[in-house]
Amino acid sequence: MMKPVFRRILIGVAALLLVVGLSACALNDLINSPAAQGEVALDGFVRALRVEEFATASNFLVPANRQAFLETFDRLEKDLTVTDVRVEQIAVSQEGRRAEVSLELEYYLLPSAAVKTFRFDHAWIYFDGGKKEPSYYLIETPFPPFP
Repeated sequence: MMKPVFRRILIGVAALLLVVGLSACALNDLINSPAAQGEVALDGFVRALRVEEFATASNFLVPANRQAFLETFDRLEKDLTVTDVRVEQIAVSQEGRRAEVSLELEYYLLPSAAVKTFRFDHAWIYFDGGKKEPSYYLIETPFPPFP
């Protein structure tokens, strides 16, 4: 049989863990502003493109645009080599919930060895996750046709 003091401590610890677990999403939003979360998301997208992890990069697009993005790069995968991806320009809305971004992707497409530059613009939108889900940014704009 448990002693009453030990039982109270155990219940207190369990309640504390429950409160901390439920407030973790809200705490993330307090610690990480929408602008900071957007910077992390953009860095992840750029890194995924740079190392040709197109499946990972597709996770940064809204679900409706993911399949078209993947099909674009699936047909080029054997012949495409990405040499660099750079952020050229960022315009963040005043409230930090929308960002217009211009990227440059340098690549070569076999059999050619000439490095080419593909510049594209896209919009990132902040999705508020509410109390039970974390907030996040996704690319709203469909990926443009690859040259």
